[in-house]
Amino acid sequence: MKIDDLITAEAEASEAHPDAELGPGTTTRRGHGRSRTLQVRLNADELEALLTMAAARGVPASTLARDLLMKEVRSESADPIAVIARIRADLEALASTVA
Repeated sequence: MKIDDLITAEAEASEAHPDAELGPGTTTRRGHGRSRTLQVRLNADELEALLTMAAARGVPASTLARDLLMKEVRSESADPIAVIARIRADLEALASTVA
């Protein structure tokens, strides 16, 4: 097995089993300043839509959710009409992946 294949397989397994126990001697490190967690409750359809969008973009669902949330936070000072137009476009893009 090539190293790239092994890394891909391990990444997929990690995403598929986020609550799996760590093996003995395993340590974790974060390479960024994000140290807080926000829990968001979604129904099954909402989660499936988020997972579908994330898969289509080739990113983990948590990364996509954070990016969408931060886009909204950053746009807080933007023109409200532009914000509504962007949200509408985001919703239409999401709806097209679910339909």
